[in-house]
Amino acid sequence: MARRVRLRRGFGHVRELPSGRFQASYLDPDRPGGGLRIYAPRTFDAETDAEGWLAAEHRLMDLGTWIPPAERAADAVPVVVTLRSYAGQWLAERDVSPKTRALYQDLLDSRILPILGDEFISDISPALVRTWFAGMGDKTPTRRAHAFQLLRTIMNTATEDGLVSENPCKIKGAGQVPKRRDIVLLTGAELAAVSAAMPESYRAAVPVAAGAALRFGELIELRRKDVVVTDSGTLLRVRRACVRVGDKMVVGAPKSAAGVRDVNLPGDVAAVLAAHMKRHVGRGPESLLFRTTRGNRLSQSAFTKSFKNALPAGKKNMRVHDLRHTGAVLFAHAGGTTKEIMARLGHTTPEMAMRYQHVAAGRDAALAARMSVLDDGKDEGDA
Repeated sequence: MARRVRLRRGFGHVRELPSGRFQASYLDPDRPGGGLRIYAPRTFDAETDAEGWLAAEHRLMDLGTWIPPAERAADAVPVVVTLRSYAGQWLAERDVSPKTRALYQDLLDSRILPILGDEFISDISPALVRTWFAGMGDKTPTRRAHAFQLLRTIMNTATEDGLVSENPCKIKGAGQVPKRRDIVLLTGAELAAVSAAMPESYRAAVPVAAGAALRFGELIELRRKDVVVTDSGTLLRVRRACVRVGDKMVVGAPKSAAGVRDVNLPGDVAAVLAAHMKRHVGRGPESLLFRTTRGNRLSQSAFTKSFKNALPAGKKNMRVHDLRHTGAVLFAHAGGTTKEIMARLGHTTPEMAMRYQHVAAGRDAALAARMSVLDDGKDEGDA
């Protein structure tokens, strides 16, 4: 006798037949409460396949394109949905940060939907994708690569949903971003000089950003409660980040789960921060560590303007984010392993950590080349 296995997340159910195969069904959405049950046109070898069929049916309902399976089979009516409609539903279902959601929406609005938005998903072919990609030109290669990555990801989901038989995004290398720019570093003396040239209310942000290798959004959301002094030193509890989304500043979790971390400060940086907190930070636990000269939350535009003016000649192309790179390379040069660098920076993959180690190795070679171990071979006697 057939038996029901269990409910599937509130939609439909799957039961195992005496034959060992699985049958999927759900109540007719056009007759709520009517009790008419719709069955899959076939049974399935695996329970997960039956669940997948239910998920695909439920998605069609969400998109407003559902018709009974029997009618689809009898009339051979193709399921048609535009990329614009599907992409909107796709993005609404993604669990991403506000900044990433805004980035995806911007790529859709500026790069993808103006050309492909009104095309039916089933009509988007490899040839059409090639034409769209070529039409973006090569003036903004990073944005073009990101747009291709996003379209490919959306079409992957459409393939899983059975709306297309295969992903039409097949351009080899199109999703690869251009070669990363070279990392620009500051020496310890240069860091001190840049910090001294910054406005007093946030000059300590320079050594803290570098010493803890922080993202700027993490830096400007640090509060008094995030500074912990222990017997072994001072650490920062990185638990939040503040990023600009459109015209608003949004506070949320760090960039990734790995971004939630504790970072120990070097002793000299801890001393600078302690002195800064005595003079410029309120007593309450929620008091921000860094504010503008007018007492507002420190913004990237205000910080960048002062930072650029303070940079030494020859390094004016350095970005604020390069302070994080500087701290990471110094940590690698001090002996940090790949895993330790990943943990300190809040990275989930080792790629950047290995890059910092490579730069640190090059710095070690440069320092060794400047060392004078032997003074022209002259014997100054045994010590």
